[in-house]
Amino acid sequence: MSRCLDDLVHRRYASAVAQGALLFTESTIHSHREQGVLFMIRLVPALAKKPSSKPMAKQHAKDFVNPFLPYDGRLHVVQLGASHHLLLNKYCVVPYHLLITTATFRQQGEPLDATDFAAVLDTVNGLSDQQIVFYNSGEESGASQPHKHLQLLPMPASLDLAPSAKLWLRSNPPPGRVFSSNHLPFAHFGVRLAEHHLEPSALLTVYLAALSELTSAYGAAVSYNMVLTRAALMLFPRRQSTWCGISINSLGFAGLVLCKAKEEQDLLDNLGVLRLLTRVGFPRTPVVDSDHSFPVSNVGN
Repeated sequence: MSRCLDDLVHRRYASAVAQGALLFTESTIHSHREQGVLFMIRLVPALAKKPSSKPMAKQHAKDFVNPFLPYDGRLHVVQLGASHHLLLNKYCVVPYHLLITTATFRQQGEPLDATDFAAVLDTVNGLSDQQIVFYNSGEESGASQPHKHLQLLPMPASLDLAPSAKLWLRSNPPPGRVFSSNHLPFAHFGVRLAEHHLEPSALLTVYLAALSELTSAYGAAVSYNMVLTRAALMLFPRRQSTWCGISINSLGFAGLVLCKAKEEQDLLDNLGVLRLLTRVGFPRTPVVDSDHSFPVSNVGN
């Protein structure tokens, strides 16, 4: 897809706002620095009014309506092949927050496949701004909808990399290998990406290698978050979805945290983002940089 997607997204966004199909929520941003890296804490008081439930509970509720099947046509940006749709996020804290949804019902938490990565690459290659792509998998991942979807958010203008990835890259991980860095105190399985990884089959190979390491360590049923940028694909196992009322999904593990109240922001300022992520994830072991063993395949090097 050529870089003509920008204009389409912007026009659809303006139209959806004007029609009341997209609800933009005001927020304030607080910068928080740890280990010399800038993390972002976004205060969104309106989140306190939003009911929270996990995917399975929502799916089995008598009044459940799948927002993606059928989707609201006013939020539809473009079809991505036969398998996916690109939608605007109805409840928007950051402008141009996008969703990649499967065209037929698939369960959120299923492993990603080549068609998912093809849809992701079609989208990011059509956008001018660098994107953070993320996937919430499992009941403790911060996911809220049971229909399989990935999400994309423009990289904040004040950042050149997702903060967690920036810390991880300080260890100079070798491209194409599953790697853990001692700069992050919580469990993670990352792969540094080279240009040749940015095609569907290569990204799938990278993802499956990291997922294999994660499930070998924490079990096949563990929840996890995925964060994908042009620099790295990273997976983070989860043991709980919230801490002291602060809900964390993949964006939190990227280093962009949402808070509902000033008290949560103050708590997070005192505790630190990295310690919060360790509490909702798992502590990292061992405590030294670790190359997890092998190139993800011959596409890795």
